[in-house]
Amino acid sequence: MNAILIAGAALVGLPVLLHLIMKQEPKRLTFPAFRFLTQKLRTNQRKLRLRHFILLLLRMLLIALFCLTLYQPTVLSERLNLSGEQPIAAVIVLDTSPSMGYVVNEKSRLDEARKRALELLDELPSKSMVAIVDTAELNGHWSDIPEARKLLEKFDKPRPGNQPISSGIAEAYRLLSIVDQETETGEPWPRLVAVLTDRTTACWDSARTDDLKKLQERIPLPKPAHAIFDVGVDHPSDIAILGAEMQPQVISANQVALVTVTVASTGPPDGPPVEVVVRAKIDDGNSVERKGINLPNGQTRALNFEFKDLKPGIHQVEFSLETPDKLMFNNTRYLTFRVGEARRILTITDDPQGAAFWQLAHQSKGEFGCLVVTPDNVVVADGGQTKIEYAPDPKKPEETISESIREFEVVCLLSVADPSKKGAIGNENLWEKLRPYVESGGKLAIIPGSNLSIEGYAAGCNLMPGTFKSVIDTTKMQPPPPKQTAPSWGEPRDGQNGVTWVLDDAVIQHPMLRPFQGWKAKGNVDAVSNPSRAQKFWDVAKSEGTSALVYYSDSEKAKDRHAAILELNIPDPKDAKKMKGKVLLLTTRLDIQSPYDEWNDYWKLESSTWGLVFPWLVIRYLAGDTADANFNHAAGQSVTIPLPKEGVPKGTKIAIEKPSEIVGSDALIEVGDKQTELRIGPPRTNHAGNFLFTVNTKSWREGFSLNVPAEESNLNKVPLEAIEELTGKSSVVPVDRNRTLREIMEIVIGSPVDLFPWLLILVLLLLTLEGLVANRFYRRVTSLR
Repeated sequence: MNAILIAGAALVGLPVLLHLIMKQEPKRLTFPAFRFLTQKLRTNQRKLRLRHFILLLLRMLLIALFCLTLYQPTVLSERLNLSGEQPIAAVIVLDTSPSMGYVVNEKSRLDEARKRALELLDELPSKSMVAIVDTAELNGHWSDIPEARKLLEKFDKPRPGNQPISSGIAEAYRLLSIVDQETETGEPWPRLVAVLTDRTTACWDSARTDDLKKLQERIPLPKPAHAIFDVGVDHPSDIAILGAEMQPQVISANQVALVTVTVASTGPPDGPPVEVVVRAKIDDGNSVERKGINLPNGQTRALNFEFKDLKPGIHQVEFSLETPDKLMFNNTRYLTFRVGEARRILTITDDPQGAAFWQLAHQSKGEFGCLVVTPDNVVVADGGQTKIEYAPDPKKPEETISESIREFEVVCLLSVADPSKKGAIGNENLWEKLRPYVESGGKLAIIPGSNLSIEGYAAGCNLMPGTFKSVIDTTKMQPPPPKQTAPSWGEPRDGQNGVTWVLDDAVIQHPMLRPFQGWKAKGNVDAVSNPSRAQKFWDVAKSEGTSALVYYSDSEKAKDRHAAILELNIPDPKDAKKMKGKVLLLTTRLDIQSPYDEWNDYWKLESSTWGLVFPWLVIRYLAGDTADANFNHAAGQSVTIPLPKEGVPKGTKIAIEKPSEIVGSDALIEVGDKQTELRIGPPRTNHAGNFLFTVNTKSWREGFSLNVPAEESNLNKVPLEAIEELTGKSSVVPVDRNRTLREIMEIVIGSPVDLFPWLLILVLLLLTLEGLVANRFYRRVTSLR
C-alpha cells in the first residue's frame, strides 16, 4: 500500500484526539429560577455535542481528502489514451463487402471507411503496431504505421467474396493474443480493435457471439478496447436484382430456356412506385431483351425471360438495370446454363443385335444416346489411351471414326462372355482397356448374360463388385420363394414364376431408387403397382467394399435374399481414400432373350413400362441427373469444372476468357498429368461475373457464373445490442462526416481522467468551510454589564 495512504489513515484519528483534549466544560451560572437554568443547561449540552460532531466529521474528511489528493488518482478503465506516447497494438477490421459500395455525395462507404482508418493511423502513437484485416481474405499480420497506410490505400473498391465482420474480429483476437511476442519491450501493450463497417444485416453473424467471447477471454491482459465505426446510411434507397434462377440448368436443344429474374426495391414505404427496366444480354451478343415493371418500395417482383433456338453448349446471360443507382453491385446478375445434345453411353456386347431393346430404351427416353460396339472395336491407341473405332454407317464399314472412351458418360458391358479375352488388335483385354477409364472417374455398368466365363469376370479384380457363383432359377428353388404381392394384382402370385424387388422405405432412400418415393405416393405408376419379375439371376458373392442397392424378394428372411444390383466405388490409384469411379453390377440379363430361356419379363412392355424405366434408372444414376447440375455459385467459393473428356495433354494451358478482371498469369492455368478437373478458388473467384474457360484450340468451352449473395442487398442495420453484446456498451458510434476522428474516438474510447486538480480544488473548498464552521461554533460571546 502507498506510504501516503498509510500516513493519511493514521492522521484521520488526529481530530478525535484534539476533540478530547479541547473539550469545553459548560459554564456554571447562578440564577434564581433554578429549574429554567437546568433545562437551559441540557439544551446547551446537546448543541455543543452536535457542533463538535459536525466539526469532527469535516476535519476527518479534510485530512482523508488531502491524502487522496497527494496520491494523484485517475479514473481506471479499459479505455486508451491515444494522445500519450505509449505504443498501442491496434487491429483495424475493414468491411470490404459489396454493400460498402453504396454512394453518398459521390463517395462510397468504403471510401469513407478507408479515410477514417487513415485518420486513425494519424492519431496512434508513432511506435504503435498495426494489423489490417480485410473481411474478404482474413489474413492480417502485424506491421508498422507506414506499411499499414500502404495496405489501406489498396482497398479502392468492394470485393464480392466476403465474410461478416464477426469473422474479422475473430482474426483480430487471434492477432492480439500473439502481439506480445512481436513487441520488444517485454511489457504488454494496450490493445484496440477498430472496425469500420456499414452495419448492414449480412455483416454480422450473431451465432458466433459466444465463440468470440471465448476467444476474447484467451487474450492476455490488458483486454482490448473496441471501437465500431458505423459508416452506413440510415435511410438508404436502392433497386436490386436479387436473383436469376433457372431449373434445370441443363436443357435439350429443342427446349426454351426460361429464366426468372427477381428485383426488389428499398426505400420509404410511403414513396411512389419505381419504374424498373431489366436488360438481358446473352453470350455477349448484340441482341438485348428488355422487360419493365412498376415496383413499390419494400417489395419484390419477378420477371420472366425466354431464350429460344439456342445451340448446344454453354450459354451465359448478363442481366442489368437500365438505370444504375447508388449501389452498383446488385444492378447486375449473371447466369450460366447448358444446352446439350443427348448424353452418350457406350455399350460393349458380343451380340449387337441382342442389345437392340437396351439401345431402343435409351433412345425412346431421349436423355441418352447409346452407341453399341463389340469388344474388338475397343482398342488402345498410341500413348495408351483407349479409343472406340467404329463405322457410323453400317453400309460403309470401311469409313470408320475414332473416339476417346472419355467421350462417353457411362460404359456398359452387356452380355460379354469373357472380358479377359484378348482383342483382335493388341494384347490388352477388355479389363485392361477399361481400368484407366474407371479409375480416372468413369462409370461402368456390368450386365451379365446366360453363358459367361466366371474366371473371365474374376480377372476384373478391383473392377468387379463380386464373384459370380451360379444361376438361381426360381422355378427350382428349395424352399420356393414366398408369394409375391403388388397393389394391382389382387391375389398374391406364385414366387416360383418370378420374384420382385424388395422396395421398403429404407431402400428407396438410395439416390438411384429415390424416384420410387414419388411413384409410391401417386399409386398408379406401373413400376410400383405392377412390378416386373425375374425368374433367373446370378448368385454373386460380394467383394470387399461392395454394397447391395436392392434385393430380390426370394426369401422371407432378409439375410437369405439375393442381390439384384451391387455397387462398388473405385478409388483413385494415387489416393486410396479418394473415390473416383463407380461400378454397378446387375444380376439378371437385359439383352434379348430366347422364349426358351427367359430370365425376366422386363422387356414385355404391354403390361409395364419397366423395360424403359429400369435402363434409365441405372444410367441416370451413374451419369448423374442433369437436374442436379449447377453452374451458378456464390462469389468467393471454390468451383470444380470437368476437363475435356478426351483428356488434356500435360502442360496444356487453360485460358480464362472471362471475366476481364482476371489478366496476365492469373488468366492461364496449366494442366497436370492425368488431370481430369480444374478447381478454381480465391482469389480468382473473388469476382462476380460470368467465367468462361477454353483451350487454345477453342474446341472445348466450359463455364460458370458467380454472384454476390442476395443477403448483401439487405441494407437494414444490425441492432446495436447484437454487436455491443460482444464489444461493450456504447462501442458502436455512427461516423458523422462533420466530426473529426479524434472527436469520435473520444466518445467511444476517451482517455483516463486525472482527478488531482479537481481533488485539490475540493480540498481548498473544504478547508475554507471548516474554518467558517469552527469560527462560528467557537465564537466568543461578550456579556453586557
